Amino acid sequence: MVEIDTGLAPGRSEHEQGFGPGTTLAQRCAAMSARLAADGIRCSAHTLADKRRKWKAAGENPVVLLPAARDRRPGGFTDPRCLTAMQDVVARRAHDSDVTIDLIREEVEDLLHSRYGAEVGDPDAVAALMPSRSTFYLRMKESGLADALDRPTRARAALAATPPLPHGGREAVLRPGQVTQVDTTPLRLLARGDDGRPTSTEMTTLIDVANHSLCALMITPSRSKDAESGQPGQATRAIDLTLMLAQALAPWPVMPGWDPLSAAATSSLPFGALSAADARFTEATAARPVIRPELIIYDQGSPYVSEHFTEVCDRLRIARRPARKRTAPDKPLVERFFITLAHRFSQHVRHGWQGRSHKKRGRGIDRMPLYTIAELQQMAQEWVALEYQQTPDAGLRDPFRPGVVLSPNDMYAVQVARSGYRAVPLSPAQNRFFLLPRWVIPGKGGFMINYRTYQPIAQDAGHYREIFLRGGSKLPGRNGQWECRFNPYRPERVWLYDHTAGTWVTCDFRLRHLLTDPWTADMWQEHAEQHQAAGGSEKDEEAIALSLAQRDRRRRSRRPPPKRTGKEPIFQGLELETEEPSRDPYADLEEFDLSTLRPYPAQPISPWAPLAVDAVPALRSGAGGTEPLEGGQAPHPLAALFSDDGDGDGPAGGSTAGGPTDVCEVVDAELVDDLDPDGDVGGEIEGDVGEA
Repeated sequence: MVEIDTGLAPGRSEHEQGFGPGTTLAQRCAAMSARLAADGIRCSAHTLADKRRKWKAAGENPVVLLPAARDRRPGGFTDPRCLTAMQDVVARRAHDSDVTIDLIREEVEDLLHSRYGAEVGDPDAVAALMPSRSTFYLRMKESGLADALDRPTRARAALAATPPLPHGGREAVLRPGQVTQVDTTPLRLLARGDDGRPTSTEMTTLIDVANHSLCALMITPSRSKDAESGQPGQATRAIDLTLMLAQALAPWPVMPGWDPLSAAATSSLPFGALSAADARFTEATAARPVIRPELIIYDQGSPYVSEHFTEVCDRLRIARRPARKRTAPDKPLVERFFITLAHRFSQHVRHGWQGRSHKKRGRGIDRMPLYTIAELQQMAQEWVALEYQQTPDAGLRDPFRPGVVLSPNDMYAVQVARSGYRAVPLSPAQNRFFLLPRWVIPGKGGFMINYRTYQPIAQDAGHYREIFLRGGSKLPGRNGQWECRFNPYRPERVWLYDHTAGTWVTCDFRLRHLLTDPWTADMWQEHAEQHQAAGGSEKDEEAIALSLAQRDRRRRSRRPPPKRTGKEPIFQGLELETEEPSRDPYADLEEFDLSTLRPYPAQPISPWAPLAVDAVPALRSGAGGTEPLEGGQAPHPLAALFSDDGDGDGPAGGSTAGGPTDVCEVVDAELVDDLDPDGDVGGEIEGDVGEA
């Protein structure tokens, strides 16, 4: 190209024949074509002129002169209808015993005749769709169908059941949270269960694709159903996924006893910029970034396709995309993380590590002093903040520094500087939407969830009365029911949602005072089944509550458990901030000088000389007041919120303003401010009584 363009070859000082200074470009192209033809290379003068023009347009880049690679058509010149028939026949044979390619070829030929015989009309034309025997074998090998026939029956069935990759393939990920992957797997670590016995565990992780950061990690107990005792099984549920998702949107705190290097202030995260943008980042924040997911690629397990998890994702505006069944390449990062966890964390937990298979399991694992699930959760979170997030990953490279291997925190610092960070803190009222929904009908005595009665606290009793008097919720398709949210791991308190005002009514379990120890809805269901098996009713909440309360009392009174188990804690999931902070009633008041405070003048009245006062009018039905019960017992907060039941104990109807129905004597007593220094207080009181 240089000689055609300038007439002088590189490294030469004399022009060749036909390339002199007086020659034109067309003449030099013709001379070069003749020289190449003499060497056995056919290239016309017009082709050389076109190549020179392309070479000059590319800045004299010789790469454009290389021949372009031709895209091989899948299947070669074999008819696409035959290729489709080959795939259909192999899929049909997925659940059958293994067969040879010769039998597949015969069935493909029969399928082509049945499908296209009437369309083509000529048997010879249908036979022309089939390639030769050797070509058929070649196409089976190129398409991977021959390898699929050699797989076990279960693998062939799984391969035939997987649909094609959705949404056209994998996209480029450039910012944190753009694409995340979530999955659940057995942890292969034994833990101490609620009953003090060894229990298996499961782990669910949410990983960001852009920087391989671990957004959230959750460990839950896992056990199969016991056929003898009838104890139900337990595994990861939708409430666990939503609690994990809520924890992913907030910073992790550094727990007591953690390594100081696990804090975000000592890591490679841009702590100064993050703390300036988000007040939740403090010196006690763990070295794990807060990433808000935009798209979650999830497994098609029942918790991920549940209505509750879908509702929470829609509320947070998180898109979801299912992965294909039994197709690990659709979510490779989270699948690889399970191997990383086993190599770098699980095998170092000697007390409970079961090995990678039952053949490699150590002896006496279940007799070791095991950790609780909460302890394993804290250990895993410390490992993530201290080691995983700060260990270089070969798959993380900065485009401006391709030779430097980055850690997940380093890659996040590079990406967040380009994409930015926006804090989205959730209030306790917003966190309540992560809890399980229940639709209830508020009544005079409260409402029930799983045969447990819930009543409003004293501060929200008036709001509850308004909801009750309003009647139905007027929501379409709910038959007057109101939305209620509760946490099955902490069922002593629930929240009733008033959709008309967007506020919550806090309600407590009616017998909460009996259950001083932590308890869960699973424990309640277990004792309810035991009470029902003994001839009782699952609606008898008082008997079930007493049985549940005596559970820990019996445990504390009997012989203590062995040292390897210690106390028997229960699993209550991940904590979620749902309680509103108490408001200071003196926050809005101005500063007051206590030196200016003077006592209010009043006349002392003896308590032994009651004064007759005007009769107090009786409280009308539903007026909101309360009356003391017999024996001095305080009434229930709901007692005065509703009308009388008509049993004759209260007024039959509302009283008028001028007709009191009950007279109460009120005694106002005031303590004597100045006590007698000689101790003659009693004498003064007797004198006052005599004068009175």
